[in-house]
Amino acid sequence: MFVSTDLHGHTYFSDGRATPEEFISFRRALGMRVVAISDHDVMAAVRRGARVAHAYGMTLVPAMETTSFINFGTDKAEQVHVLAYYPPSFLVENRLEQTFLYQRGLKVQQKWREFVLAWLDALPVEDREAIDPGRKLAALGPDRFPALQSFIDLVVARKRELFDPFRKHHVRFWTEDAELFGWEPEQLCDAIRADGAVDVVAHAVRYKDHARMERVLQYVSGIEVYTSRHNAEAAARFREYAEKHGKLWTASSDDHQNARYIQPPSGTPVATLERILQMPVPREWLADA
Repeated sequence: MFVSTDLHGHTYFSDGRATPEEFISFRRALGMRVVAISDHDVMAAVRRGARVAHAYGMTLVPAMETTSFINFGTDKAEQVHVLAYYPPSFLVENRLEQTFLYQRGLKVQQKWREFVLAWLDALPVEDREAIDPGRKLAALGPDRFPALQSFIDLVVARKRELFDPFRKHHVRFWTEDAELFGWEPEQLCDAIRADGAVDVVAHAVRYKDHARMERVLQYVSGIEVYTSRHNAEAAARFREYAEKHGKLWTASSDDHQNARYIQPPSGTPVATLERILQMPVPREWLADA
């Protein structure tokens, strides 16, 4: 049994373009029952998304796509993204804001602001003024400072020739900050579980170190099976792996609003949702496979 879901997608609070309200409304039009906003390393969009979902009679799962690494600090370093899913009950009485990952997200927003402003300060004055006339960006706090996609769009609109230099520079935000991102995937899974959330490895097909990723797959609670990063063959392989090894599995889009939306061909299993939601799934949510 399945429920129509999209448990992985991004807003303009990370590397998407949609507002939280647009993100939820789009999925409502598709008839989805349960959705998650899972921005990279922050949960700034969750409260706004939850308000809209509630008004539509939908359920929003508070989530985050967290960044860890295998082989951090080496030429074989690869980001491994682990999705953290919190039960909706964490939205009551600011419980979500008290979690470790939420507080980590506030640090990420602050450090991103510092990172971008330092890059701007290193530019020639005329380039800096073209992108940030009057240094208006510097007056914004971390909660209002443009995130990755929004800042890239700003650079392209105001000084397109600086896009490539920034694109090459911005990867240092993750690769040089061991405190925030130099975690092994298993360490991040432990932190997610300690928070009371469920850990699901994202788009498992993308990683090159297959032997290391096999150990990660054995450790995680769940696997993202259906996603725009997986072709039908890969999805079938990971679904078979999850079912064989007793793992939870999910169906998502990994939508960034920069390409055609690909709706998951299946819903998410009821057993997975009940583990995430920490409640029984209502019968009216059930959908065909």
